[in-house]
Amino acid sequence: MADSPTRPDDTGHGPAPAAHPGMPRWARTLAIAAGAALLVALVLMHTLGGGMSGH
Repeated sequence: MADSPTRPDDTGHGPAPAAHPGMPRWARTLAIAAGAALLVALVLMHTLGGGMSGH
């Protein structure tokens, strides 16, 4: 038995398809930065008396 495939999709005709890598690093970084900016804005509004007037 010569050169048996190591995976079912490994036929030797190019690279195997990559698994779904998930969310890209830039998108994750942008989401964290946007969330942090929103949190800072809400805290500033609350401490300066501009927001959450019913609170």
